[in-house]
Amino acid sequence: MKAEKNLSITFIRKQEAALVESDGYSAPLARDEVLGRTLASLVSSGSERGAYMDYYGGAVYPMSTGYATVMEVMETGESVVSVAKGDLVFNTAPHNAYNLVKEENCVPVPNGMKPEHAVMGRIPAIAMTSLIETRIRPTEPVLVAGLGIVGLMAAQVFEHCGYEVYATDPVPGRRAIATACGLRHVLPSLLDVPEIKGKAGLALECSGMEEAAIEQLDYIRKGGELSLVGVPWYRSTNADAHSLFLKIFYGYVHVRSGWEWSLPKHTSEFLPYSNYASFRKSMEWIREGYLKVDGIYQLESPQDCNRVYGEIAAGKLEKTCAIFDWR
Repeated sequence: MKAEKNLSITFIRKQEAALVESDGYSAPLARDEVLGRTLASLVSSGSERGAYMDYYGGAVYPMSTGYATVMEVMETGESVVSVAKGDLVFNTAPHNAYNLVKEENCVPVPNGMKPEHAVMGRIPAIAMTSLIETRIRPTEPVLVAGLGIVGLMAAQVFEHCGYEVYATDPVPGRRAIATACGLRHVLPSLLDVPEIKGKAGLALECSGMEEAAIEQLDYIRKGGELSLVGVPWYRSTNADAHSLFLKIFYGYVHVRSGWEWSLPKHTSEFLPYSNYASFRKSMEWIREGYLKVDGIYQLESPQDCNRVYGEIAAGKLEKTCAIFDWR
């Protein structure tokens, strides 16, 4: 079965997205390829927002977009053995009605899992990179700044792994969602918990706002860690670098990028940690109820993509994230 025509969500120009018709897949599949019909694709409120808004300048349009998809397998190449026709698989393909991917980039969806839940497995994996790389153990508090979808899942991942997590966000609606997900310490600001000042072993900055990282530095113990998970798309404060450097220097703070792709894409004999391993584990934790996703997303039609991206860019999305429902 082939897909001779396709539909793709595309940024056709700055701040304008559209569902456009594109070429499909009619040639024979390569030995290791998998063709699938997309059921759900997750919208990134970070990377995709940056491309939609062209914060850095120089973006080239039209631009394909998307980075997390669950699809139903339609056809496989002759050497594919891990998935078969009818299976549901997770991958990092774009927002297309049909996608052609390599077998190695397909992660089988756990049995009985909703596609809209499985596709959320993309997000906890972001925080799992910081979890894998940190020297800090669950005997120390962890701070999470920003309760958008990345911060919300980061807080849940670390709390599930036994850390005492203090999650902050100035937006009441985000705090309400975080509390509904079962997080124990959800606060407008770290000023509400002066008793942990100078005691946190690790801080994850998930908002992309430099003032959040500056606040966290006062609460990290000497020799602690700061992981910059949120993308700093634009300057959000007039604070100078000198004050930031002073806090880092005299606090002996270890600062690292929280970019998830600092891990390899796939595991190997001497590199057991990888992003695809994190995707697999994230889906398992969601299915088992350790990470809560009900009530944090809204299902949207791909035809409404421009409205969805506009709401994300303006901070007006009702839920924490959006998922395109291709069914």
